[in-house]
Amino acid sequence: ADPFPANWLIPKSEWQARIQEQQQNGTHLKAFLLDRGIKVLNQASTNFCWANAPTFSLMVIRAKANQKPVRLSPASVACPLNNYRNQGGWGKDALQRISDVGAVPQDLWPANAIDRRYDTPANWAAAKKYRVPRWIVCDTIQQVLSCVIRGYPVPVGYNWWSHEVCAVGAGWRDGEPTLIIANSWDETWGDQGYGELQGQRMVPDDAVCPITARAA
Repeated sequence: ADPFPANWLIPKSEWQARIQEQQQNGTHLKAFLLDRGIKVLNQASTNFCWANAPTFSLMVIRAKANQKPVRLSPASVACPLNNYRNQGGWGKDALQRISDVGAVPQDLWPANAIDRRYDTPANWAAAKKYRVPRWIVCDTIQQVLSCVIRGYPVPVGYNWWSHEVCAVGAGWRDGEPTLIIANSWDETWGDQGYGELQGQRMVPDDAVCPITARAA
């Protein structure tokens, strides 16, 4: 991973104006994704939220680059990292795996299949088309907000929630910013799978941000 680019940091004094402009114009990532028909993921009975958020972030980056929409398999990212056990992990490790190896499309490896039968040379050859060549680590909420305001998704992990989601924008409420998140609990959760975090609850314990995606 690369360090957060210093010139990306947006001063707090600019947050409200930028966020409200995006809200008024419908130019934040959530609006973009809904307009493109890109649905949130569903981790179902798996404990793979930590792989779902980075996998979804790759789907977002691909959509921003006008690449062909492909639903990608979080299980293909998580299973090799935890020896095919249905257990938690870290978004940073998942994004590193996506950077190094890629994610397998869901039509080759079902989204939640914890099954070694899909661990094939052909699938890993396919995964190479869906990688993140460049990504960064965010150490502060200021960096996270700067990324999402600039239109980049940020997988964020929360110890208080024992959960990882993907930040896809910022809102403004009660005189302070909020973090718009895409969850991995299907579209029945929140607003079509999206919600908002505010105050200390939006400050993540780990956060990573994909910058580029390899074109398939």
